[in-house]
Amino acid sequence: MTAIACHVAIISNDKDFREHWCAQLNSCALNQKNDLNISFIASSYDQSVSLASDDGLLQAVIIDAAAIEQAQQLALKLKKLRVELSQFLTVVDAGPIDDSFDELFARDEHNFNNVYRLVQAALQKRASTPFADALREYIYSAKDSWHTPGHAGGDSLRSSPWVSDFYALMGEHVFNADLSCSVQSLDSLMDPQSVMQEAQKLAAKTFGAKHTFFVTNGTSTANKVVVQQLLGGGGKILLDRGSHKSMHHAVIMFGIEPIYLNPSLQPEYGVYGPVCRDDILAAINAHPDAKLLVLTSCTYDGLYYDLAPIIEAAHAQHIKVLIDEAWYAHGRFHPALRPNALDCGADYVTQSTHKMLSAFSQASMVHVADPDFDEHRFQENINMHTSTSPQYSMIASLDVARKQMSMEGYQQLSRCLAMAKRLRTEINQTQVFRVLELEDLLAPEVRADNIRLDPTKVTINTSASGYSGKQLQQLLFEQYGIQVEKTTHNTVSVLVTLGSTDSKVLRLIHALQQMASNAKAPSNNTKVIPLPAMSELKCLPKDAYFGATEDLPLLAESQQVNPSLIGRISADELVPYPPGIPLLVPGQVISQGIADYLLQLIKGKHVTEVHGLVYMDEEAMLRLVRK
Repeated sequence: MTAIACHVAIISNDKDFREHWCAQLNSCALNQKNDLNISFIASSYDQSVSLASDDGLLQAVIIDAAAIEQAQQLALKLKKLRVELSQFLTVVDAGPIDDSFDELFARDEHNFNNVYRLVQAALQKRASTPFADALREYIYSAKDSWHTPGHAGGDSLRSSPWVSDFYALMGEHVFNADLSCSVQSLDSLMDPQSVMQEAQKLAAKTFGAKHTFFVTNGTSTANKVVVQQLLGGGGKILLDRGSHKSMHHAVIMFGIEPIYLNPSLQPEYGVYGPVCRDDILAAINAHPDAKLLVLTSCTYDGLYYDLAPIIEAAHAQHIKVLIDEAWYAHGRFHPALRPNALDCGADYVTQSTHKMLSAFSQASMVHVADPDFDEHRFQENINMHTSTSPQYSMIASLDVARKQMSMEGYQQLSRCLAMAKRLRTEINQTQVFRVLELEDLLAPEVRADNIRLDPTKVTINTSASGYSGKQLQQLLFEQYGIQVEKTTHNTVSVLVTLGSTDSKVLRLIHALQQMASNAKAPSNNTKVIPLPAMSELKCLPKDAYFGATEDLPLLAESQQVNPSLIGRISADELVPYPPGIPLLVPGQVISQGIADYLLQLIKGKHVTEVHGLVYMDEEAMLRLVRK
């Protein structure tokens, strides 16, 4: 592997000092052979912030602390800009210095070989991938497999006349990396003691947590684990009604009493967003006995909360806070995207490392900052939801994704933000398609809540083109080979991720320019009808879901709503997609408004998929609590 270029800045207002240290350390670098091509560059205090902003290869700084207070202020400023940078300090004496620096050096140090080795070791630690390295080493050792899985490194497929094409498609290392817990050198996800434990500790440091746990069943499972940790024996939860369905499943599984918080809605575009801050604070004050507050930040469309005052209010009532950051694992690594949930004091944060970063699908992390954390119990809760045969390549991808963000997160996200800016500008220049900005996406009730927008989520208004969101999605796919993330009735959403490229940006812009030149008459901008208000919850969701039930048809013979449904208690969760927000949860009373809304979903002008309906001979049925 070619040595990777790394820059280390010697920051001092003493020109002679910084030039002397640069010369000495660059001389040491010439005599050292390793996988890092380290170059030392000189900078004054005034130049250092712009240097850190502009130089994506910068990995560390050595700050000359001729004045300790000034040096610590500069270190804090650089940390706010680039959280991943390793920081070293040169001092005359130790004095009162915070512990955020990797190492201290004497200002009159003469052993520059030792300085170089310590800097190199810090960078190599960040760049290490303990689990991925162990997996690679085992693969290349070519051991005979007399253990699971049965394909034994692909040998069961390689020579088969029937399935060798699948082996050829996937590649040999997909099978070589598919191992089992029988390989002791690869540690155990259920009891990490060596390389997995080291990888998780590195992830905690990189993402700013006290503890980090790898999850191979996606953030859906990560959410359930956290809820089980805090409410496994029941209790009250303050829950955004628009939370991922895994949260609603956890409410059922653990016998929890939910207090639902309604998300905001921008009806013109069908975009559901954050819960109004006043509603959250009111719920916290009304339910001080709640054990957990759960919010999603950020949303599909990139809306994320000003979390600090909300978390402060929850903690004042001794309520723990879980933030679902499935769409925001990248948020820590660029100042334009901070603060994230951990910065704001969240106790637990779940992230889909695969959504925006470089991990495989289903690869997620749980980050913990809870001061009352019981690590042993949390590991046991994870084990209840984790396969004893995890996918080892998925775990390795988490290790590698962490390394990438540690070493080039700022550089990569600067590139992503530049691409997102270009997309916004050039799509808007079509004068047919328009990228929605923060003010477009916010409902009136949350406009004073300091909500922010992640610019890597690009939501495109299609109304002026004459195409619905689904029509545009289909045309982009069939005519231009472009697959988008999601649609509403008049929007299409695309994600700018670490895997986005200039060529992909060009192709998307070109496709939209071509479609703009062939635009139809503007479509009627139908507004989305809000979900009906939550009706009364008559019993715990768990009791309704697992209790005695019966099925009743949704429609009467007249093809109108079956009047027998009104006032009955749902035993299932009914979720229309979009928006993916429960219309009914187990234990909830079916009101006339809910029944009418459901009728519109399955019989109206725009038929919507509804999860949770039971179909018998093509007739829609609802599972209800038996009287």
